[in-house]
This record gives sequence, C-alpha cells and structure tokens, in this order.
Amino acid sequence: MNSLMNRFFMFFRRFRKLVKLIDKETKMKFVIKSVLGALLFSTLIILLPTLLVINMFIYTKLTLFLSILLVVLVMAWGFLYYFFYYKLLKNYHPKLEEFNTLVPQLVESSFVALFFMILGIILISVIL
Repeated sequence: MNSLMNRFFMFFRRFRKLVKLIDKETKMKFVIKSVLGALLFSTLIILLPTLLVINMFIYTKLTLFLSILLVVLVMAWGFLYYFFYYKLLKNYHPKLEEFNTLVPQLVESSFVALFFMILGIILISVIL
C-alpha cells in the first residue's frame, strides 16, 4: 500500500513539475489561441454525434441509454479538448516538443471528465 501511495505522489509531483515547465515556456497570446482553437475543434467533432443523440430522444424506451450515451459524449469532449489544446500549444511553441505533455493532458482531462460524469449522474437521476 505504501508503494502505491509513493507512486501516486511521484506521479503528481511529475505532473506539477511539467505544468510549471509548460507555463514558463508559453505566452498568454498563444495560450488564448490554443484554448479557442481547441474549443472550436473539439466542439465541431462532438457536435454531430451529440445532435444525433439528442434527436433520438423521441424514442421513449431508449431514454436512459441515450442519456448515458450523451454523458459519455460530454466526457469525451473533455479528452478531445485537452488533446487539441496541447497539440496546438506544441505547434505555437516548438520548444514544448521536448516535454512529455501526455501526463498533464491525461490528468487534466480526467479531472474534467470526472466532473462531467458526476454532473451527468446527478442530472440523470433527477430527470429520470
């Protein structure tokens, strides 16, 4: 158990260190461009399946399944957003290519997906 906790804290320290290094290298103008671009790309990718699922709510027997599918799509949006964010950030700052941005990408997108999952569970339990 102690070894597992040590690995968890080492992973979290590595995450914080990478985020600090990335924050040192980036400029606000390029971060804003990356955020807006990532929002645009991820929203456009998720928009079509989401609209398809929303239009299928006319089938009342599939309401629970479609609600769960909608929550999964929203959780996937968080992963797509951070994927495009770090991809665009690397394009604007070639110096970031030497950093392993996979760790911050996975940690931050997992937090966002967890938040959306909890929010989705609450909404599904209240609505249905």
